Amino acid sequence: MKKWFKAISLVVGIGLMATLLGYGIQRIPTTYHCYPDQLPESSVFYTFETDKKEASEDSYTAKIKLFGLLPIKDATIREIAEKQLVALGTPFGIKLYTKGVIVVDAEKESAGVNAGIQVGDIILSYNGVEVRSNQELKEQVQRCRGKKQRAEILRNQREQTVWVTPSLRDGDYSIGLWVRDSTAGLGTLTYYDPETGSLAGLGHSISDVDTGLTMPVHSGTMVDARITGIKAGEKDAPGELLGALEKETLASVEKNCGAGLFGTAKRSFEGVAYPIALKDEIQEGEAQILCTLEGDTPKSYTIRITKVNNNLSEYKNLSIEVTDPDLLAATGGIVQGMSGSPILQNGKIIGAVTHVLISDPTAGYGIFIENMLSATE
Repeated sequence: MKKWFKAISLVVGIGLMATLLGYGIQRIPTTYHCYPDQLPESSVFYTFETDKKEASEDSYTAKIKLFGLLPIKDATIREIAEKQLVALGTPFGIKLYTKGVIVVDAEKESAGVNAGIQVGDIILSYNGVEVRSNQELKEQVQRCRGKKQRAEILRNQREQTVWVTPSLRDGDYSIGLWVRDSTAGLGTLTYYDPETGSLAGLGHSISDVDTGLTMPVHSGTMVDARITGIKAGEKDAPGELLGALEKETLASVEKNCGAGLFGTAKRSFEGVAYPIALKDEIQEGEAQILCTLEGDTPKSYTIRITKVNNNLSEYKNLSIEVTDPDLLAATGGIVQGMSGSPILQNGKIIGAVTHVLISDPTAGYGIFIENMLSATE
């Protein structure tokens, strides 16, 4: 009986170890960033091996070996040039107009729903005509006079065709959908790249408030802004920076993605230029953020990095905690509008603030600067 018990325990133990090992291997990232002529820092459990003779101009493939012996997967190594970025921390206004219109609500059994259109879909064209606003969609629906018409929609990054037959209601034709074509908001600029003229901010995407979808950009601008007040954050009640958008255009929006908002600056920006730090250089412990709580002048505040998440497939790379008494007294911690505030450590720019924890406004997340730079490629 004891022998059977030992045998079963051994099998269970081996199975558990294999499961844990498989999970660990799955969690090893397949994309890394490093400086030219360097490999990412090896782990206790795995190392990198590559023949850079086959390398392309700025990326190459490396073999990840478990304990330096067993090949387990390939990784793409992308080189990031050592550069210096002007850390900003100044407020900016966002004006975005979508490519197509986003369906944010729909009537049950409406013409649009019966055609297969869902909340979250993006209507790109109707009746063969591109639509970029609620008014343009309405005009095309009226123009068809109740006849079945083709609509091109985008769902889960895939274009589809549906056929819609509008219904007559109170003398007007309707497809029973509510759509959004633009948004505006306030954020914080992260950096200005003097070499490329790139201007970046926010550290996360601009998403539709109702659907949560990243808004596809047809056009947009970053404009100057000024902080006019603060609504302090509390548990389960995020605060926000209050501001006024100014007339000066800082950049046209060229990209809206999970790493932030990006464009080419229309002027240069003054400030301190810091060398970038890759994830392997970042340490748990004290750091600083630059943000603006009044007017348009940024100040430095202390935070603590409580965790460095090395899985580059995620944008919540840093867990942070506000420790500065002045910042806590003014805002309660991290508030809306602070997203994009550059994070500094040991004289380098390491990332940007992105999110606040709803249950604890003193804590939140940040993104690696290398992820923001990679998004501009």
